Amino acid sequence: MKILFKIILLLFSFSAGAQKVLDEITIKSGRISIPFSEENRSLRIIDSTFLNNTSGKNLSEVLQQVIGLDIRRRGNDDIQSDLYIRGGSFDQTLLLINGIKVEDSQTGHHQMNLSIPIELIDRIEILKGSGSRIFGMNAFNGAINIITKKNADKKNINVKYGSYKTFHGSGTIPINTKNSSHILSSTYGKSDGYRYNTDYKYLNFFYNGIIKLNNSDLEILYTNSDRKFGANGFYASPEATDQYEETNASLLNFKLTNKGKKLTSESSLYWRRHEDTYIYIRENPSIYKNNHISQKLGFQNNISIFSDIGITGIGIDINNTSLNSNNLGNRNRFISTIFLEQLINKNNFSITPGIAFSIYEQPDRDIFKSKLFPGIDIGYKISSKINFHANLGETFRIPTFTDLYYSDPNNEGNENLEPEKAFTSEVGVKLSEKKYAMSFAFFRRKSSDLIDYVKNNSADKWSPQNIKEVTTSGIEFHSKFFFNPYTINFGYAYINDDYETTPLSRYSLNSYKHRLILNLDFKLSKSVSNYISARYGVRGTNDDNNKTVFDYKILIKGNSWNLSVNLNNILNSKYYETNLVQMPGRNLTIGVNISF
Repeated sequence: MKILFKIILLLFSFSAGAQKVLDEITIKSGRISIPFSEENRSLRIIDSTFLNNTSGKNLSEVLQQVIGLDIRRRGNDDIQSDLYIRGGSFDQTLLLINGIKVEDSQTGHHQMNLSIPIELIDRIEILKGSGSRIFGMNAFNGAINIITKKNADKKNINVKYGSYKTFHGSGTIPINTKNSSHILSSTYGKSDGYRYNTDYKYLNFFYNGIIKLNNSDLEILYTNSDRKFGANGFYASPEATDQYEETNASLLNFKLTNKGKKLTSESSLYWRRHEDTYIYIRENPSIYKNNHISQKLGFQNNISIFSDIGITGIGIDINNTSLNSNNLGNRNRFISTIFLEQLINKNNFSITPGIAFSIYEQPDRDIFKSKLFPGIDIGYKISSKINFHANLGETFRIPTFTDLYYSDPNNEGNENLEPEKAFTSEVGVKLSEKKYAMSFAFFRRKSSDLIDYVKNNSADKWSPQNIKEVTTSGIEFHSKFFFNPYTINFGYAYINDDYETTPLSRYSLNSYKHRLILNLDFKLSKSVSNYISARYGVRGTNDDNNKTVFDYKILIKGNSWNLSVNLNNILNSKYYETNLVQMPGRNLTIGVNISF
């Protein structure tokens, strides 16, 4: 512990000595910032153009239009959803906001409870494949980093109304001075729900400010999301129609950035809080009720050192998580991780070996364990337009507190669970031309000690066990074509999970075996644009849920306003994304956005 805090002081001293230089267009997919063209992994950038034009009205609907992702929603309007990447589980995918990990130690179900309204998102960086070398534990199958807007020029009012008496209203106020810029925003939404007990209401608050301090920038982010919703069939079983849930999630981050000719540094002090209240019978909470409050306090620092051999990245992340729960008890977990990677460019070759070393301590179980995550990324440029890449790495996931301690009449946690582990590999090629861009990747993940809920006899409780050994392999293709006035995105993914089935297994792997996504963006005139999205998937299980879902949006732009019409699920398909929760049928939303 003392050594780690000495390292913190050392990193802050580096930050204080950095000199400011001009910004470059870079990505933050690792501990070092590099141009997007130099990235040697499967990385997808969702830019502001896509966010403005897409038929997706919220973060979940936007991410559903990205190949390789599987967003499983319960209900409408992003009220509750889970993130899956390349066939992994929601606990194996990491969500970040401005580089800060917002995973929840109670359960991965809660990550998206802090999702940012899309009108406040600048871009989204999606890393597919092992992310443990970059982000530490729990980036098992990949990570999604939401980059929020840092400044705005005009005030903004956004109002939407649609099917099921759904209302969404937001207001944004920018405050700009000579040495600072600030964004204040609030969002309110509600709906009667598209079926019994799926009504909801939510209130979001967002603040982001940047203050210039001599040779550095201080950025302050605070966001809070409060949600109340009927959860018909969301969790226990489809027959549990009267479930109800309330969640409140907050993130506060202070980030100090210094940029110099030989060294850059980013230091963040952050706090995340999440409260979850679950009621089995909405009108009678005394029958069964859970309340959980988790808090995470952490510090991270990333340093990039520029030299003749390339860029050296050094990072540290230290955080303490506590949980207070009437079901799971009072728990505490301390995790510290040190990162090191080196980017070397030689002629047309680039290589980035890296390593992460993590320690996690859990006093209530007298646990002290460490793990080393080595990995390497390799790239070769055939030309300025064609780039081959390959990467190898180890990945790791710690069981959640729910896996370890949750107890109810049908389930019993397992305090002896070991972390899940995997070795991942990928090869791919990227082609970029003026009128089109394509990427192709083949990936493989050999996992061990995967956690599944099992029981020996039908009368027993379900209990999580380390029993699964799964080899996941697949291919992924994405293309983008520019034919004025048309922009076409097309993607296809195939995933195969090779594993031995367990006779009394609660959760079978249910990835999309085949997945097709087609997005068409075209303009009728300078002020009128159209967007069509089509999604089709065949899951690994044999069911009749292989439906095609079409969404459509028309956007009419004026000088200081725009009018949008969204028609979702045009074919009125009856389909499910998770847990036999039927998704909404055909529905309409009309919105008006005014800037002044």
